Amino acid sequence: MAGRKYNALWQQTMMRIKNPKISVPFYEKNFGMKLVHQYDFPQWKFSLYFMERPRQGASLPPPGTRESEAYLWNMQGTTLELTHNHGAEDDAQFSVWSGNEGCDLPKDSPLYKEGVVRGFGHIAFNVEDVVKGSADLEKDGVKFRKRPHEGRMKDIAFAEDPDGYWVELVKRSNGTGIVEPQNFSQTMLRIKDADKSLAFYRDVLGMTLVRAMHFPGDFSNYFLACLSNEEAAQAPHPESPEAADFVNGLWQPCLELTHNHGTENDADFHVHTGNTAPQGFGHIGYLVDDLKACCGEMQDVGVPFFKKPEDGNMHQIAFALDPDGYRVEIVQRDCSFAGVCSNF
Repeated sequence: MAGRKYNALWQQTMMRIKNPKISVPFYEKNFGMKLVHQYDFPQWKFSLYFMERPRQGASLPPPGTRESEAYLWNMQGTTLELTHNHGAEDDAQFSVWSGNEGCDLPKDSPLYKEGVVRGFGHIAFNVEDVVKGSADLEKDGVKFRKRPHEGRMKDIAFAEDPDGYWVELVKRSNGTGIVEPQNFSQTMLRIKDADKSLAFYRDVLGMTLVRAMHFPGDFSNYFLACLSNEEAAQAPHPESPEAADFVNGLWQPCLELTHNHGTENDADFHVHTGNTAPQGFGHIGYLVDDLKACCGEMQDVGVPFFKKPEDGNMHQIAFALDPDGYRVEIVQRDCSFAGVCSNF
């Protein structure tokens, strides 16, 4: 298990954005996130904004410095990496794909989109009170796809960020001791074959399956997390009634894999990963202690790579491909891009 051997920690979810002057303040104001680091690469015409929901009272170095870079690549938390291609903010035709429109929906659905199958679904934040949290956000001008009283599920809501990505609000479990109003709690990806995806994220990357929900004849949801030894010892069986409270009481986010039953037997079914047109979601990423050794062991068990550590100009990162072709960035812990970025 390469992930456990090299202390793989889920450290980022990357989404492309149109305008950082709008998206960064949106997540700061509405979800308590902080810009913990920024990279500018003018030679490649893009910038990266890493946002974390820190614990209350946390002391963070100024973003865009050597100190914030050291924090980023040694952190214990998980960030949103917002990728801005320079000039997108001035392009009236530029928009991102939220991942929730596709031809796998009925043709009469307002979300039907020809030529693409839904992939990335949403990110999520846990809150104490979904109804109040939704009302407060809407009062501040945040748009909603689903309010708590709408639809069959009354305990969740879906807001929209400035680019149209879906942001789920989930009720936090009672008695967690978490005092922060929100915590980053999910990234959801649709998958083709649950067995293959679980084998990759659990058995290769070392994540723990903490909850499995099944709706016979329809779909299943699988939640995986990077747990400490203490948390893993306390985790209930993933299909037990207690699993929901455990998951919704975690501070760190879960990777939610959604499997629509039957797709595993459809040779023509392939999710759209967001890295070809239409673009939106880009990847998730993990920190590891030894990039080359970890990637080498992943290759030994048959994991394909979009970029190996030795490829290209950046030798401190690699991109593996999961069973659906989603890109999974593997990053050398404590790396630096000084001299490559224009910041320092």
